[in-house]
Amino acid sequence: MDPFVSPIRVSRLCVYALVAALLCLAAAPAQAHPHAWIDLRVSVIFNDQGQVTALRQSWLIDPFYSLVLIEEMAEEAEGDTMEAKMADIGQRMITNLAPYDYFTEIHHGDARIRGATVSDHGLDRNGGRLELRFTLNLESPLDPAAAPLSYAVFDPGYFIEILHDETSAVTLEGASERCGLRIEQPRPDPALVARAAALDANQTAEPGLGRHFTERAEVQCEPSS
Repeated sequence: MDPFVSPIRVSRLCVYALVAALLCLAAAPAQAHPHAWIDLRVSVIFNDQGQVTALRQSWLIDPFYSLVLIEEMAEEAEGDTMEAKMADIGQRMITNLAPYDYFTEIHHGDARIRGATVSDHGLDRNGGRLELRFTLNLESPLDPAAAPLSYAVFDPGYFIEILHDETSAVTLEGASERCGLRIEQPRPDPALVARAAALDANQTAEPGLGRHFTERAEVQCEPSS
């Protein structure tokens, strides 16, 4: 199910997905997962001690899904202006994402890192697309010289596909020259691809399906001499 749009709007979303497929002559069936796409941009924020303190994220939502969300704003969001409505729906998005760790899975070495909190969030229009921005603050700073820090951003149910923006994906803000980044591409089993393609918008995917289709970014720094 769509993590952003309320359940009563799912049938409308299916219609939009079908129209999008017809207009774009998409090869995949309109009812197949995923139903929406996000271009992801991330800044990994370092402090003066060379530790990672936050992940600043930008989610650029595909044009057709943006239209669905804008219609949702016009009918249900609170506020007298479009700016106020966008602020309201942006807050709802962040609230809905909170139980899912904001779709962000973080590891430091083998340890799963939880407890991150959001600040500086907002929703804007960007060239006909909606852009959700937020900073994910780690509970404690993490040292990528002691162990690699990795993250993956994905919708567990794979309703939405989230991939790094090829033109401006990841920056290491405040990092030393000893630090580097690599992004591992997903290699899902063909059986999982077929299983996702068989799901329509009203069906719930098996837990963790989206994990198999996500990119994983790893930040590592060489110890200082």
